[in-house]
Amino acid sequence: MQITIRGHHLTVTPAIEEDIRLKFAQMTKHLDQVNSMQVKLTKDHQIDKRSRKGSSNHIAEAIIRLPGAELFAQATADDMYASIKKMTDKLKRQLHKHRKMQLIYMPLEA
Repeated sequence: MQITIRGHHLTVTPAIEEDIRLKFAQMTKHLDQVNSMQVKLTKDHQIDKRSRKGSSNHIAEAIIRLPGAELFAQATADDMYASIKKMTDKLKRQLHKHRKMQLIYMPLEA
């Protein structure tokens, strides 16, 4: 399985990279058919005019490619770790639903 992590307007630190790899390893440990994963981390530099502070300016996006399916999730928060957590929670729900659909439509062997 290949995991690609890239940053846009920010540097991906080893701590962030390790956090992502750990979360994805836990999420996909029961799923062996994952082809690839792409994670894009972005920091938006727009400033809120009233508070002079960026609100929800850390964006995490991920694409997981499975045979016959592609899952996508995006999350924003004030902190990059929080946006990564939200994104992985969304992907966990999608993977659970995908796994459930596979079991329903799996042909019975005679």
